[in-house]
Amino acid sequence: MIRHDRLDMAQVLAVQGDVRHGFSYNCTFNHDFARITGLAASSNGNIVLCDHNNKTLILVDNIGNYITKLNVDSEPYDVAITSQNVGYITQPNTRSVLQIDPERMVVLSKNTCNHLRTTITSTVKGSSSLVVNVNGCSYIHAYYNISTIGDKTAYTSVGYNIFSIGAGVVKTHTVDGQTFFSCTVGSNDILVGKKAVKAPYNHDYRGEKLSSITTIKTPTDICSDDNKHLYVSGQGSNNIHRLTQEGKVIDIPLHSKHGLKEPVAVCFNQNYTKLYIVNEWGKTVLVFDVY
Repeated sequence: MIRHDRLDMAQVLAVQGDVRHGFSYNCTFNHDFARITGLAASSNGNIVLCDHNNKTLILVDNIGNYITKLNVDSEPYDVAITSQNVGYITQPNTRSVLQIDPERMVVLSKNTCNHLRTTITSTVKGSSSLVVNVNGCSYIHAYYNISTIGDKTAYTSVGYNIFSIGAGVVKTHTVDGQTFFSCTVGSNDILVGKKAVKAPYNHDYRGEKLSSITTIKTPTDICSDDNKHLYVSGQGSNNIHRLTQEGKVIDIPLHSKHGLKEPVAVCFNQNYTKLYIVNEWGKTVLVFDVY
């Protein structure tokens, strides 16, 4: 179902002479979602959604019209689609990752980790990586090296394709592949992991908290626009913050007066003309035109 309600203050104007985008409400859609936990845009503008509780991946067009769905064997949590238009789906409950074709909605491969203290949590938006939690610690793990997920040796000698970023990470985003911004369990802070190079080959990331942003409560997801501004969804504060990469708050472009209520995930399409916000704790999706 797609609704085109008129929302109070549904248009947010761009600031003259500034590089900030403006937003205009387009529509709200739902297709009997149980709980959407992640979404990503394909190269042709369609959107893949993870319906966690229904164990389903749903494909819609750019304004939410239903196209098809793919039933999967476990609860999908997060999705990323690479520049090569390959989709990766994390299934934490079975410690597995699906590789899919997001246009045909078919599974290309599945990789499962047998290490019982390892969880494949989420994708890393903006990179070809996953977030893997091992014994309570969170790591960035390259897609093309997923055969080593859970390998004790790989994590005790952290190297070029596996990076430590802190603990309890649930969603992560990077703009440049060098700095990672993360939402963590039970915290209102954004964790920033910056690469530190160790000669000759090893790399590591040192997690630091951004200065406290009191207007964000329960951050759940992070994305970025073509101006490299960060957008953070606050489930407990019912808003979207726009930040610089240094963590400075630029503004709060979208909030409860724009229809936001318990937002849990956020993403732009690949040409940055639309912004999608998973709303109402995964029950609906808001679509905003970007200009």
